[in-house]
Amino acid sequence: MQRLKFIFNPIITLVIVQIIWIGLLVLWILWFLGRHYELRELAEKYRPELVPQHLNWPVLAGGIIMLALVLIGLYVIFIYWRRQSRLYAEQKTFISQITHELKSPLASIRLHLETIRLRKPAAEKMDRFLDTMLADTERLNSLISNFLMAAKLEQRPVRGDLPLMDFSSFVVRFLEDFSRHLPDGGSLTSDIEAGISARIEGDGMEMLLRNLLENAFLYSPPSPEVHVALKKCGKNCTLSVTDNGRGIAARELKNIFRMFYRVRQSGETIRGTGLGLYIVKSIVERHKGKIKAES
Repeated sequence: MQRLKFIFNPIITLVIVQIIWIGLLVLWILWFLGRHYELRELAEKYRPELVPQHLNWPVLAGGIIMLALVLIGLYVIFIYWRRQSRLYAEQKTFISQITHELKSPLASIRLHLETIRLRKPAAEKMDRFLDTMLADTERLNSLISNFLMAAKLEQRPVRGDLPLMDFSSFVVRFLEDFSRHLPDGGSLTSDIEAGISARIEGDGMEMLLRNLLENAFLYSPPSPEVHVALKKCGKNCTLSVTDNGRGIAARELKNIFRMFYRVRQSGETIRGTGLGLYIVKSIVERHKGKIKAES
């Protein structure tokens, strides 16, 4: 079975096709030249005046071009198939991840509700149960919001009449609200230049900030330190989020904004769907901006 998988590996298949194509090209050229010289000898024997002075290069070139077009077609089909296969694999992984992501908070909420119903816990313990259930519902709400936003970004055209808002105040208000729910030991600092106005979509920009900050805290050490900065740059502005996380390998940086893509490390148990940074990139592009990641 392993040998069959190796034989039908897409790269091996493409190499075999290339070898076959080159072989066919060589055979065709040899056949063409052989036929040419046979006909030339025959013509020289019976009708020398009909013998051409030069090789019929247009016919030879035409045949080579036809074979080249066939090869290009095969290569395009191969690239398209590889992309579809990769997307299919990522979608399968996404379905598995999202099933787990949805079931975990639901199972936690159900367990706490059953405990409350059966044991009638004391007020202090009840408060802890309620806090846990509220955190789980917030997690569910964040997941569902990401799904809805991803679908919306795929279908809805970009608006050209976004309202002009005080972006500085918008970011400050969001950070104040987000600071109330930081993980234990977490630190969130900011450097927001005042008076920056921009045409933004409020819901989308809030989703962008939430995804960036949640990612920053999620992939950081037990005492995460996250810093948000907003600066004016000529007619534009720059929003940056910096953390003390584990970093990302250089080869992964170009892929992290793809839908369903997740950077994986051995033994990792961090939850995620692979939608967050895709949504961030899509929202930035809807605002005619640019985004990049550094590590």
